[in-house]
Amino acid sequence: MIDLKSIVEELRKTNFLYDLLETLIERGLGTLPARETALTFVDLLLKYNPEWKNRPPEDYELARLLKTSPRKIRTIRDDLAYRDTSKDDNWCREKLSSLLLNAERIKEGEYVSFEIDDGLLREYAKKQVRDHYGVFDTGINNSVVKISGNSFLILATSLLEDDARNKLIASIPQKDAGKSSVKKFIENFMQAAGNQAGKKTVDLGFTILTGGLSDVIPAIEMVTSIFKKE
Repeated sequence: MIDLKSIVEELRKTNFLYDLLETLIERGLGTLPARETALTFVDLLLKYNPEWKNRPPEDYELARLLKTSPRKIRTIRDDLAYRDTSKDDNWCREKLSSLLLNAERIKEGEYVSFEIDDGLLREYAKKQVRDHYGVFDTGINNSVVKISGNSFLILATSLLEDDARNKLIASIPQKDAGKSSVKKFIENFMQAAGNQAGKKTVDLGFTILTGGLSDVIPAIEMVTSIFKKE
């Protein structure tokens, strides 16, 4: 459990109190809505506590410290994530790539599981799947996410630069011209993989991620070898 006294001592060495008072007084004392006050307080608390720079506290820990519910803390942190202008699409791609590389293979390698604490990043990941496939097959609204191999492959493919992604998609003969190119790529790949489709899509997803966002040669070789066996 977080030690309140040690946190207070550390915050005294920073500009936490000054920035908090400046924000509260700048707009007129007592005029800042309660929610904005809470957002400001939590934002500065996370920013100035030196112990949390490399390992932010869990929602449960922070909720115990502030005597509130983990759900309320999660909502506040998600709101703060959306207000952070430094979190652009490039940040989302880099962060998501790191998270996916550390995803855990489950159900004999046909699914992967990982955790996304950042609300903005969760919605970004959800959008990639929906934009390129249409349906996200598990709940990504919670921090812990479990997705199928094809959804994992969609996320990995979405992190590639446009040229690299087009090169990868072109490695498989495309059918059904009415469907999006990424969806056709996934479906044709799964059809070629047969009863190993789940594991193969997970394998290809990790191959893309470990090969770097601009290098898909190992992934293309893997796709080609599957079609040669058919």
